[in-house]
Amino acid sequence: MSFWQNVEAEREYQGISRKELAFKAEITYASISIGLERNSIPVADAALRIAKALGVSLEYLLSGDEKNRDNELFNTDGEESSNIQKLISSYLKTIIKLESLPKTTKDSIVKMIDCAAQDWQGRDELLNK
Repeated sequence: MSFWQNVEAEREYQGISRKELAFKAEITYASISIGLERNSIPVADAALRIAKALGVSLEYLLSGDEKNRDNELFNTDGEESSNIQKLISSYLKTIIKLESLPKTTKDSIVKMIDCAAQDWQGRDELLNK
């Protein structure tokens, strides 16, 4: 499923309206509607606010993988950890550039990154057995 499909599923599961989500995430209601219509991924800071508003991890909203559902990006106080802030900051320019690419190109790059990460994780698991 796509980012917005995962957002919708989680929103419905939690029983909150789109308006409530928009308010909690500090985005416009129209942003949600347009995102669903266009099946696009919002800019990094908006995606992160949506994940925080839903209390789930950004990775879960991007991948739909239940094992990544828990929000580990935030500490118990609900504040972003400094390590995650640094990580996001280091990739923000790249994410913005990626968002400016045509959808098919962007989708191909994201799939390539996902495949590389899965391959690397599989190798790491084999080495640690």
